[in-house]
Amino acid sequence: MLGTTKIYGCLADPIDHVKAPSIFTSIFKSKQIDAVMIPIHVNSHDLENVISSLKLIKNFEGMTITIPHKTDIAKLCDNLEPDAKFTGAVNWIKFDKNRKLTGNNFDGQGFVNGFIGQNYSLKNKSVCLFGAGGAAVSIGCSLANEQIKSLMLINRDIDKAIRLKNKINDKSNLLKVEVFPESDYSLACSDIIINATSLGLKKTDKLPFDVTNSPLNSVIADIIMQPEETELLKNAKSLGRTIHYGKYMIESQIDLVNDFLKIW
Repeated sequence: MLGTTKIYGCLADPIDHVKAPSIFTSIFKSKQIDAVMIPIHVNSHDLENVISSLKLIKNFEGMTITIPHKTDIAKLCDNLEPDAKFTGAVNWIKFDKNRKLTGNNFDGQGFVNGFIGQNYSLKNKSVCLFGAGGAAVSIGCSLANEQIKSLMLINRDIDKAIRLKNKINDKSNLLKVEVFPESDYSLACSDIIINATSLGLKKTDKLPFDVTNSPLNSVIADIIMQPEETELLKNAKSLGRTIHYGKYMIESQIDLVNDFLKIW
């Protein structure tokens, strides 16, 4: 690194699972860009202080935001791009020349692009989405644009899932959206089942759902990137289900991120 090196960050808690620093630093190197991305481990209690401090670092250009900060960071932004404003969640931020903070959200489009990029179809599919946090909100809202047949939302906090349903219906009031608690749902008619919770980051985590209750021809998707093959995906693969890795969600965001940050 030189004195001219631009710094980007990846903000998370925990931090061990993040892949963005290695992905983007490799891109910078391959394109001969004088920049680096570093992992930044921050808990929720310290988030506001850290953002205030980063505003003072003039060569700190922006960063990607992941679990559990996506909704909290939105409240700290000076400006929000339309997708971030609509979802109330942010997964990328940038500082302008006056050190004002702008937030955007590419998770939903990233998931959709990554899924379609692996030659899967969403059109006329019954989709089940586990989770109602920052990533799930973005994914759910993006799915509403993809002519899916129906969407089932399952979350521990039922009120949070209902708020997500209302957001999705604001985008598409023709889409059938149903909400169920973790204790009472059926996967029998689901073509695509997505884990958008943090379950799977730790080896001790329980599985977000019982794969044996899913149809044999269903696609099981996870948004967790590290480990690449989560316990959920291992279990699904062993039972003969088609699986979709979390890495595709971030890999398919690269061009979207560059349009936002203008790195190269």
